[in-house]
Amino acid sequence: MVNENRKKTKEQLISEIATPVIILWQDILAIPIVGTVDSKRAQQITEVILNKILVTQSKVIILDISGVPFVDTAVANHLLKISRAAKLMGCDCVISGMSPAIAQTLVRLGIDVGDIITTTSLKDALVLSFNKLGYEIKAKKK
Repeated sequence: MVNENRKKTKEQLISEIATPVIILWQDILAIPIVGTVDSKRAQQITEVILNKILVTQSKVIILDISGVPFVDTAVANHLLKISRAAKLMGCDCVISGMSPAIAQTLVRLGIDVGDIITTTSLKDALVLSFNKLGYEIKAKKK
């Protein structure tokens, strides 16, 4: 029983470290996804994201896939499912880090990203999120 609890605690800690959710701004979360995304990892990412949305009541989540080496049909479908699940909780999803190679792969595979918003950079995703929420950043007057 003790070993089983330790194992679950260890797995939960590894999952949290592997899927950090960053509060970028009020109502804006980001999750950098690095490495391969399989079904198990996609499920972990989804659970972490949905729990964080629930706790923070965030309105936008940015999934940064610039650290994902390749996207196939399975990975694309996982990303779409994560986005749809977030939307069901009232949180819009922006996928940032869309490279030309990933875009070409999605087109070649015939994957329809539908109404999911994509950007090439995290910066663009953050600007888009600010605009969506009506936030405005101004430089201080000197």
